[in-house]
Amino acid sequence: MLRPTDTLRSEHAAIAAGLSVVGAIAAHVRGGGEFPSADVAELLRFLREFLQAAHLHKEAQFLYPGAAMNGDEHAATVVGDLMRLHDEVTDLLHALVLFWEPSGELTAAERLGFADAAATLVARVRRMQQIEEGELFPTCEAVVPADDQLEWNQRFADIDRERSTAAAWWPRLTALQQRWAS
Repeated sequence: MLRPTDTLRSEHAAIAAGLSVVGAIAAHVRGGGEFPSADVAELLRFLREFLQAAHLHKEAQFLYPGAAMNGDEHAATVVGDLMRLHDEVTDLLHALVLFWEPSGELTAAERLGFADAAATLVARVRRMQQIEEGELFPTCEAVVPADDQLEWNQRFADIDRERSTAAAWWPRLTALQQRWAS
């Protein structure tokens, strides 16, 4: 049986690819480089359509409650930490979309704000992935009933059909990585 956590781990790889580009662009902009409007617009779409609307939705809707309800006190604490980070990521993403959706060159203060918000977003998502892969996913695999996990697989497929998939983003992420590789 394909576990829902296997699907999410696979999605983490696509997210890591996108985050590497976000980090590279943040460093470029912080260093005075030209603001890459088209690439930032593509990354913002990826972050909104896939990271937030599909991937984080799956985790918050299914894994967080599943681990909290079936796990022990430590699992509930881990879920609380992840929910806090999830809220921070949502706020940072909204800031990037609202204040820096590319429309032209940024002022010096906007460049710094963009770079800071982007770097913080990268750090928070990476921390979430570390906690999920190290603690949340193993907890769900161990304590959530198999019937629930089977249902999650179906619900994940429904979300993918309605929203966005990692597979759909890989070609665009690969092109961005090639442009922004160090």
